[in-house]
Amino acid sequence: MKRLYVYPEKCTGCRECSLACSLTKFGECNPKKAAISVVRDEFNRYELPIICYQCDDPVCHKFCHQNAYFIKDGVVLHNEDKCVGCRLCAVLCPYNAITTLNSEIIKCDLCDGDPQCVKYCSTQAIQYLEETDELEKRRKKMAEHFLAINKK
Repeated sequence: MKRLYVYPEKCTGCRECSLACSLTKFGECNPKKAAISVVRDEFNRYELPIICYQCDDPVCHKFCHQNAYFIKDGVVLHNEDKCVGCRLCAVLCPYNAITTLNSEIIKCDLCDGDPQCVKYCSTQAIQYLEETDELEKRRKKMAEHFLAINKK
């Protein structure tokens, strides 16, 4: 199965990924309407793309009272028709990968297997790769690293 992988050491903070995402999903270049965002830590001098890790046991799926999340081929998808806009998924996502704009829930769906953020990332800080044991360990380590940063 293919997954998104982040390489923060390659990220320049250009936000081309966010623009590509919002343009693909909403037809406008608006980073607030993107399912990917870039966090800048000016003190430690790094940029970190925030992505959906397509969790094996997703909190958004587990705690959605409306069953608005479902998993298809390893991708956690959001069903807008079932969603009531309570935003519990965005609050509970430990990776801040679900955002909201007004009553709209914005979450990565991997662009149906052709993630535009990867195509437009000029530094290859975001890659869409077939998961191997080594990459799985790296993905989990990145997720743990993000959780540690998020707790600060």
